[in-house]
Amino acid sequence: MTHPFVKFLENFVPLYKKKCTQLNKATWLLETTSSSDAADLCADLNTELKILLSDPASYHQLKKWFEAGEIKDPIRARELNCLFRAFKQNQFPKEILEEISRKEAALTQSYGQFRPIVHGKKISENDIRSILKTENSVEKRKQTWEASKSIGKVLAPQILELVHLRNTGAKALGYSDFFQMQLELQEVDGDWLLDTFEVVGKKSDGAYSSILKEIEKTLSDRFGVVESELGPWAWSEPFCQEDPLDGHDLDLLLEGVDIIEASNIFYDLMGFDVRPILAKSDMYERAGKSQHAFCMHVDRLGDVRTLNNVKPSMKWLETVLHEYGHAIYDLGIDLDLPWLLREPPHMITTEAMALIAGRQAYRQNSLPILVGESSLKRHLIQKAEQSLKRRQLIFSRWVLVMTAFESALYANPGQELNELWWTCVEKYQKIRRPMGREKMDDWAAKYHIGLAPVYYFSYLLGEMFASSIQESLKKECGTIEIATKDAGVFLNNKLFKPGNRMKWNDLVKHVTGHNLTPDAWLREFSSH
Repeated sequence: MTHPFVKFLENFVPLYKKKCTQLNKATWLLETTSSSDAADLCADLNTELKILLSDPASYHQLKKWFEAGEIKDPIRARELNCLFRAFKQNQFPKEILEEISRKEAALTQSYGQFRPIVHGKKISENDIRSILKTENSVEKRKQTWEASKSIGKVLAPQILELVHLRNTGAKALGYSDFFQMQLELQEVDGDWLLDTFEVVGKKSDGAYSSILKEIEKTLSDRFGVVESELGPWAWSEPFCQEDPLDGHDLDLLLEGVDIIEASNIFYDLMGFDVRPILAKSDMYERAGKSQHAFCMHVDRLGDVRTLNNVKPSMKWLETVLHEYGHAIYDLGIDLDLPWLLREPPHMITTEAMALIAGRQAYRQNSLPILVGESSLKRHLIQKAEQSLKRRQLIFSRWVLVMTAFESALYANPGQELNELWWTCVEKYQKIRRPMGREKMDDWAAKYHIGLAPVYYFSYLLGEMFASSIQESLKKECGTIEIATKDAGVFLNNKLFKPGNRMKWNDLVKHVTGHNLTPDAWLREFSSH
């Protein structure tokens, strides 16, 4: 006898699929235009989707089936698991769901439209990065860094309203706060996560302190200030999450290089044709467009596209490779799976692929494929490989900042948040806070805090998984290099194809043969 859950799926999934696809198309429109009409459409569709997933009768029926353990078929059981968690996080009161949708759309629009002003001129994030990478005037650097934070003052009230709404909904479901709710519904054990990050922080501390000493000595000499006077303005990126050494020199590798075509050719070597993705993507910056980068699988049927803001820089070579990594993962998911399971089980697993791909922008063996080779470039390629280790250590500290801040933000949003922000920065990144930031909202300038909440930890877990995958590639294919057909087949069959048919930690074991630990990442990047 067919279980009634199967009938539920037949009735529900077509509605869910249609609404998800409509929302994704509207989100793409909003991110590429920042128009008011697109913001309103996104808010309406997001609300409709949340209401579809908030029906109490359906939720209680799913909960009953889930807790009874009646579904024995593993695919159906996984579908039930996924639907139950999707419904559970939408059991907020209807008015809260509607308000969250409206405010998130407005916040997306604000991010897309905002451009800071320096000396009376609006500048983009690409402009800010360029100035911080090349400018030697301390005063101009400080002005540019401060301008990069000016969006925080505009957005902080909107973000705090969302934090309170999210917390109210989470507490109505019995959780202490939204952060804890999200971890549970993402199948991530909170104690394990914090313990793992504690281990990463302690075991990489010596290596990080060593490269920080090198960085501060170099920046001190460059800007003519004592090391104790250095601040975040001295780094090449506003949040100090990237390597500030050699960045301008490494950009010389991109002279005469078409980043997009180089990335296309690189993926060809893996056996993946990414040109159909490019045909649907939006690759260059313009006014009103989101300044971030992402990959979107619109319909889980193959409409995969990326948004980028490409400039001739190492950052954008890494980013295009990264976003294509997400794209080939999405396209590799088995289409024979039910529609509900045609997605990664968690962002950790797709981030791992994207991060492996992004690393190739700094790999000594991959760069000649991407940028060509000459006597000058050979020297720079060696510097790029050295930069990769610094970047990994620096970025790991940034993830520790974000995770600690978000956890404390949702636990107590009424505290002095800029004080909390700089306390986390000083503790984990060991970067001195500038004077006069007490009444600012520097924390709110980071996009993910408002619009990708409880997500950032996925990057560091993804880096850990990426290093573990590389060790598996070495065993299976004889090399960690991914620009080979054998690597493409391994990744497609082991990592992409299973989709969401199993929990993310089970997929990790499926690919590597063991649970996720920081060991492979520490072996690769923390020796000093």
